[in-house]
Amino acid sequence: MLQDGDNIECPVCLSPPTQTIITCCAHIFCKSCILKSLKCLNPRCPLCRNPLSKSDLFSAPVHSSNDDSPTFSSARAMSLKVSALLKLLVSSREESPSTKSVIFSQFRKMLILLEEPLRAAGFGVLRLDGSMTTKKRSEVIKEFGNCGPGSPTVLLASLKAAGAGINLTAASRVYLLEPWWNPGVEDQAMDRVHRIGQTKEVKVVRLIMRNSIEERILELQEKKKDVLRGAFGKQDKELRQTRMEDLLALMNL
Repeated sequence: MLQDGDNIECPVCLSPPTQTIITCCAHIFCKSCILKSLKCLNPRCPLCRNPLSKSDLFSAPVHSSNDDSPTFSSARAMSLKVSALLKLLVSSREESPSTKSVIFSQFRKMLILLEEPLRAAGFGVLRLDGSMTTKKRSEVIKEFGNCGPGSPTVLLASLKAAGAGINLTAASRVYLLEPWWNPGVEDQAMDRVHRIGQTKEVKVVRLIMRNSIEERILELQEKKKDVLRGAFGKQDKELRQTRMEDLLALMNL
């Protein structure tokens, strides 16, 4: 979760954790915040109230210094999905140079890897992910909203970190690099662009690899939508059976 840049905040200070600590009950805190909590007479986890001591705290693995700058060899052939994405972006730019696009991915490292080929193609690029502080995210969103000459035209956004609570109506193109289990998460992400204040037609593109697990995830999404539309009357046993069938279908068993 930490490496993929999920939108993680310390429950005590409500900021991205510094010197990240993971408790034995699998909760994440800043080191200073959880140590302060343990100074009370009967120390417990601030979230689940599980008894805690210093021996129950574990330091998260330190990020490699190269995490934010992985290399993307220009000599290496780009994947079909990245090539297709670049073609779509270039086509959109040729139609209207001022068109802004948001590219959603659930993997932070994928967003980082995309920066180099996009910049090489002449796009102004910004990135928004869960590793950033609230202040930094606000600065990125404000910069992306600038429509002046030379302003960034592509925002690489984490599906979860940018999926709710922000306004991205400066863009009119949305690209989803991978399907997510829960279609509601994708809907929330798209709604950051298609919401009150949007004056342009919004185009959404899903990039799906043929004959891959991504097609089966799309099938699962449709089944989930069907459940939401009319299966609230199912008994617990029927719901458990449905989930098992979903997993078997996903793994093609």
